[in-house]
Formats: sequence, structure tokens, C-alpha cells
Amino acid sequence: MVTLGNTLFIHKYSIFAVMEKLNIVSSSSKDDALTEELKRSGLPVVLYGIGLIADTARIFLQKRGIPVSCRVVDDKYLDPVWRHTGSDRILSISQLQKEFSVYNLLLCFFGGYKNDLQPYHQLFPGARTVDFLSSIYEGGALQAMESSYVLAHKPSFDRVYDLLEDSLSRDSMQAYINAKINKDASYLFPFVRRPQYFSEINQVPALKLHQNEILVNCGAFTGDTIKDFLEVTSCRFGKIYACEPDSVNLQKLTRFIQSAGIAERTEIVPKCISDKAETVYFLNQGSMLSREAEAPGQDVVTMQADTIDNILDSRPASLIVMDVEGNELKALEGARKTILAHRPLLALAAYHKKDDLPVLSSFLKDLLPAYRFYFRVHKPMAIDAVLYASVRNEQIPE
Repeated sequence: MVTLGNTLFIHKYSIFAVMEKLNIVSSSSKDDALTEELKRSGLPVVLYGIGLIADTARIFLQKRGIPVSCRVVDDKYLDPVWRHTGSDRILSISQLQKEFSVYNLLLCFFGGYKNDLQPYHQLFPGARTVDFLSSIYEGGALQAMESSYVLAHKPSFDRVYDLLEDSLSRDSMQAYINAKINKDASYLFPFVRRPQYFSEINQVPALKLHQNEILVNCGAFTGDTIKDFLEVTSCRFGKIYACEPDSVNLQKLTRFIQSAGIAERTEIVPKCISDKAETVYFLNQGSMLSREAEAPGQDVVTMQADTIDNILDSRPASLIVMDVEGNELKALEGARKTILAHRPLLALAAYHKKDDLPVLSSFLKDLLPAYRFYFRVHKPMAIDAVLYASVRNEQIPE
């Protein structure tokens, strides 16, 4: 039953709390229901995948008292020298079917995050449950979001909704919030756009790129964003500033830049990006989860932080891409002069803190009122959600 004139909607066993702008679904956590089901069944839990999602899912389950029996990969991908990853054995699908007659299967790769899971039921006939976890990355730099929080800050979220320029932005924002508060990634599936940061360059005039872009990539990781940038620009660009503080990531980033043949046009900046020049604690994990830390600890090192304004020293930037694990506001505060002088296109990670969308959009609208805003989700999980700010129009310089 759906009644548009009232404040109650019934859909998928959920209750919709209707805001003036957003329809926020308030229901029980899908992940909580799934983990309770896994506990009740008493069956072995098998992770399909061996990458970071599987690693993080294992930690998520361990904290909830659910052991992982093994991980599984397609037969063609099983390396004979593999024995285990961490404390988990790795089996091929054929080996799994011989060893376990019945089990629960969790899909731990982004390709498995979809509504139609029937192909996996067919591939794994012994699986009583086939499903995916939606909130495994929450904790650390990634905050949870509750419906009570969104409803309590209704005016702020409504303002963001009003600022968004197109219906896909508004629909994506609503899906993202519902995925967060219900810990259910399926809300996002219809709205995922790839590649991250560059999916709309041929769809939205304000997000088009030109041939002489000067890219500041904050949180350059191992070069994944730069790789996509090179593909969509056919390597026609002005300059890249690749900012990455993690020592392990930095080595891989340097090798990528050299192998891509762009070293002469790329300046590597081995620093954290923040609102001032200072020495900070940094969690040096050699992964995409490396970030500033509040205090010394395991894998924590001291690192130099600096501002975009200082790094550029009045030199221009036309495109700033930023994913700095929750430090986005500070990074923007340290880029005030650059933003005001050069009015760059911005692509900002807006998923680490539950107030990222209202806080980041408000800061930028106050700083440069001409900015127009778009929002996209780029993964079938409530991560890699990006707020775009642009002053560009249909006349793109060549």
C-alpha cells in the first residue's frame, strides 16, 4: 500500500518516514537480520572471494561471533600454492562441493551485489543462504547513519536535496541514505554509475572535461583514479598532482605513473591533505583505508600534512578529485584560495561522515555561490558516493 497524501508508506515490510524532500525508509537492519540468520542456522559460512571485501567481511563476522569456514574461488582462479588467506582456507568451487554438502554463502565481490542471486544458487547448489553484507566498512573513518539522525537534521538534508541539479542526483541521494540507514545495499543498485568521478562526462555538460585539465588527485592511492582519467581523456591533459601519503601505496603509485609514461607531467606529493601545514599521525596500512589517526598505535607513523593552496602556490587547478577518508572538509578549507581563484570542477567523497552531504555542500555554496551540485553513487555499496560541484557550462574549452 502506498498513499502519497499521508506520512505512511508500506513497501517491502518497511515504514517510510516522509520528509518534504526525501522519502526515508525506516526498517530493521538487513545486515542484522542476515547475521542473526547465519547464527541460527549453525551452518558453515563460506566467503565467495579473496579480496578486500572478503577480508573486511571476515572481520565484520568475527566481531559478531560468526566464524568463517573457508573462502571459495572459481576453479580456474585457484592457484595450487594457495593454502589460506589469513586464517581462512581457500577452496575451489569443486573442492567446496566435495567437502560441504550444505552451507551459507556470502558474496564478497562487487559483481555479486545485485538483486538477482539465482545464478549463484545454481552455481552453489549446497548453499542454503546466498546473500551479501552491506555495512562491512562502517567503523574507523566510515560512520554509520541512523534514520533518527536524518530526520532530526531534516532541514539540512532538504537543503542538499534542493541544491542538486538533476533527478538522478536526487534519486541517488535518497537511495544512498536509505542504503545507509537500513544497511541494505540493494537500494543503490539502479543508480550505480561507472567509472567513478568520470561516469557523467558525456552525459552532464557541467561535468565534461577538456583537453588541458590540471588534476589535483587527493588520495591518489595506487593510481586507480589517474588510470580512469587517462582513459577518458585519451592522455590529453595539462598536469597531474598525485597526493598520496601511504608509503606502500606511494611505491605502487610511482610505478604506475612511470609505466603510464606520464611522469614528466605528474608531480607526486607524498603528504596528507588538510587545512594547514603540520605533522600528523597517519595509519599506514598499505590499503585504501589508510588515513590520518588521532594518536600513536599499531601501523601509525608521523606524516607531513599540507594544504592544496600551499602545494599549488598560486598555480592553477581545473579539476580536484578528493577521497581523503573523512578529511574532506579540512582539505577544502585548505584550498580556499585555489577554489576562489580558479573555480575548479570538484569531485568529493561524501560518504565517510554522516553529515558530509550537508556540511560539504554548505561550505562550498558559501565559499563560491556559483557552484552547481550533482551527486552520484559509484559502487553497489554505500561507499564511493561523490558530491560534484561545477561552474562549467556547455561551452567546454578545447
